[in-house]
Amino acid sequence: MKRRIFLWALLGSSVACFWFFYVIATAPNPGLMHSSILAITAPASLLGRIMPQAYYTFILLNGCFYALIGLATELLLPRSHIHDHPTHT
Repeated sequence: MKRRIFLWALLGSSVACFWFFYVIATAPNPGLMHSSILAITAPASLLGRIMPQAYYTFILLNGCFYALIGLATELLLPRSHIHDHPTHT
């Protein structure tokens, strides 16, 4: 379970890195901060609207948000216990 949550956090950080490089590539794009896609895929961007943040905190915060989403998903979704079965090798 820890590995899957780590993968969620890695995915969130990767998404934030993508958005960071996209913003750098299309620098004079003021409408991007009000984009719904950005708000959905990178929830840390909503905090950037209130207070300015550095790119590394944006990436770390987005990774944390995705880790929390992964933790909630892992706790709420039932998993099959095939690996816990004694006949499974």
